[in-house]
Amino acid sequence: MRATILLLLYYACVIYTFTNPLFGVLFFVHITILRPESLVWGNLVFGRLHFITSLGVLIAYFIKRRSFSNIPLSDYQKNNLFLFFLLIVWLIIVSFLAEESKELSFNKTADLFKIFVLCFLFSKLINTKRGFEAYIWTVSISFALLGFWGVMQGILGNTRLDNLWPGGSNYIAAQLALIAPFTLAKTFDPLVSLKRKFSFFTCFFWIALCCIYTNSRGGFLGLGVSLIAFIFRVKYRVTISAVMLVFALVASPFVPVSYYDRFTSIFAEQTEQDVSAASRPVLWRIALRIWEDHPIAGVGLRNFSPVKERYINKVDDIVTSEEMSELIFNQPRFPHGLYPGMIAETGLVGLSLFLILLFRNIFSQFPAAFAQSQSGLYLQMRGAQAGLIGFAVAAVFGDFQYIELVYLQLFFVSSVRGYIDSLASDDSMDNCNKMLSVYSQRRMSVNKA
Repeated sequence: MRATILLLLYYACVIYTFTNPLFGVLFFVHITILRPESLVWGNLVFGRLHFITSLGVLIAYFIKRRSFSNIPLSDYQKNNLFLFFLLIVWLIIVSFLAEESKELSFNKTADLFKIFVLCFLFSKLINTKRGFEAYIWTVSISFALLGFWGVMQGILGNTRLDNLWPGGSNYIAAQLALIAPFTLAKTFDPLVSLKRKFSFFTCFFWIALCCIYTNSRGGFLGLGVSLIAFIFRVKYRVTISAVMLVFALVASPFVPVSYYDRFTSIFAEQTEQDVSAASRPVLWRIALRIWEDHPIAGVGLRNFSPVKERYINKVDDIVTSEEMSELIFNQPRFPHGLYPGMIAETGLVGLSLFLILLFRNIFSQFPAAFAQSQSGLYLQMRGAQAGLIGFAVAAVFGDFQYIELVYLQLFFVSSVRGYIDSLASDDSMDNCNKMLSVYSQRRMSVNKA
């Protein structure tokens, strides 16, 4: 019955996607987060949702592209797309030079090219205040549903949260750390009613709590860093800190006792860590050793695992025990770290392009007049940037460079930046002052209500 209801509901949305590309992008974001094909135990019918939805968005966009052409891409958005395109071109070169499997490398490059197309459509379709609001609601509610479901599974002792994503719960945890401050930011929007603020805080509660239930040490560390970064990048520091205290008090009864021991193991000596945690630094050092031998182009995407077998007798100074050797060699293993993994597989050029794309959006600034307003859109951008900082920390512990939502958040920042630049472009400061005046009037009307 559940599968039938979801089938009818989701495919009705797919049909509507062919008539409304903006809805299609938002629906694609939703199913990318919630993974309905996994929620119904891998039903193949749901597995086609992503392909049909993406096809519908492309068809609808090309049919109605003239209605979206009146809002050109900003220079900042174009530069973002250009950097991403350069990364794709470099990955194609890397794939031609792959050490073991060109097919594996080209397959992952194709996956990233699909994300590039999605980001292009995102930039063209979600570039207005209405589009931003729709995206914020879609992401927050989708992750809140995922968070609630994940917490319930954890309380019941089920392992479904580990199986929802191909990469396990670590991939979910990194995204929860990415989105938590983004959702929390809406709670402090002065133009949002109290009822909606409570709704967004509820979303944040389930998102943050689910991050704990993933049992991902890197994810929880990223969550903490992202929230701290958000606090220090806005003016509502005391209020946000108070909200964090309320969350901690309410959430603490739900936190499994075993998780405290797991989290503290991050800071334990290597000899005291479990094998999973202790193997990560070893894999990172092997990845760096591989990079030393292939410094420019790396060994190719997803080629780390087969290439590392060549080093079984060359890393005795790194792999110091038989148990560790059995854990790492003669079986598929990934670097378990975005940065050493990317530099080993794509070389210095590939990692540099990715980091430039990441950090130019993390440190992107608003015009001074708009920043002083501390408006909802300003808070939202700061929340997105804080989430990207948290993701950058979580990525130390996982191979998260193929997660779609990371790139969507990067292009959300660029879309907001382009939107603000367009408002400020005509008569520069006069337009900013007009924007602030409208904001102040709306804030007064909300306060009166």
